Order: sequence, then structure tokens, then C-alpha cells
Amino acid sequence: MSQFYKDSITCPKCHSDGEFEYWLSINVDLNPELKEKIFNEEMFIWTCPKCGANVFIPFGTIYHDMKHHFMIFYSHDVSEKGGKNEPFQIPDELGLVGYTFRAVYGLLNFKEKILILENELNDIAVEKLKYTITHHMDPSMTEKGVRLYFQGMTKPDKENKYGQIIFFCLGKDDEGKHIGLQMERYFEQCLSLELDNRFADNGCMCIDEEWVSNRMKGV
Repeated sequence: MSQFYKDSITCPKCHSDGEFEYWLSINVDLNPELKEKIFNEEMFIWTCPKCGANVFIPFGTIYHDMKHHFMIFYSHDVSEKGGKNEPFQIPDELGLVGYTFRAVYGLLNFKEKILILENELNDIAVEKLKYTITHHMDPSMTEKGVRLYFQGMTKPDKENKYGQIIFFCLGKDDEGKHIGLQMERYFEQCLSLELDNRFADNGCMCIDEEWVSNRMKGV
């Protein structure tokens, strides 16, 4: 079940007091409306009942998707360090057999990870493909600090037997640009994971660009 608690908050604009709901855990199967509140960021916005000011309230939560068998431990702090890429164990007592567990830092990464796992893709293969695009196919993207985010997949057509995997770009000069690659490129990454134990899934980890880069460098 989803769990939340209410706490008092003071408006930074008019100094009126109010309450805000902090969600400790989210079960998207039991409360599907909460997913939309994450993606439109309504979950993290408090509106002052007196002056109408909108205040962004960052907090972490646990996102549970029973249908697609994954659980995400989300932290808003993208600057968090100190072993964030190290795996940690999930207690067997939870009985969540066959689940994918991930730690995620930052709201954009949180949304992306939900989309990847909802589409039942291997997120390690997706991150490795993103690394290949920005470091090998177009190294200028790395030089400019462009970040890629998974957006979705297209349906198969005459030109793309298995459809395409789509990424949008975030960064200088490439803002709003989209990149589409044949799904075969994703399948190639999935196969490469089977042949390279550096990218083994060792439990609940933060799988992101830094994680892939470290393994590419043998860290």
C-alpha cells in the first residue's frame, strides 16, 4: 500500500501556515493516479491556500510497481555521493522474487527509470547504449555535456522491423533534440551484457551514466 504523512509548512512568500503530504511509499498498482503526479511534478508542489504561491518540496520515496515487478528507491539529491553506485541487499523476508530493485537520484532520472522498467527493458543495456551514443557515435555530445533520457519506443514498420528506441537530449545546443535508433542496437547491448561480467546486475544499484563509465574504465 501507499503511505504518506502530513507535516506543517510555512509559505516563503506570505508566511502563512499549511500542510503538505510527504509520500513514504507509492504503490502504483493500488494508486495509479500517483504516477501522473510524479510526472507532472504535482506530488512535489505545495500551493499556499492564502496567496496561491507554488513551492517545490523535494523528498525521497519508494516506488513499487507490482505489475512490472520493480521497486525504485528515490532520492531527490543528485549530488549525493558516498557509494551511491554500490549495491545493497534487499531483505529476503519481503518475498519480492523476480523483482528489479534500483536506487535513483534526481527527479529526471526517477521518471526515466520508471519508463524504462515499465517498458520491461533492461536498464543496464539502455544506459550502456546511451554511453555508446555520447562517447563513441557522437563524442561531441559528451564534450558539450549533453545528457540523454529514454523517452519510449516506436512500433515496428517497414523500415524498422522491431521499431526504434527514442531518447531526448538535454544540454547546450541540443536541447529538445530527439535521437531514434533501431531496436537492434538495444538488442546488441543486451547480448554484450551476457558476455561481459563487469556489467552484472548485483542487486539494488544506481544504474546511471556514472555507473557505466566506471565499469568501462574498470573502476
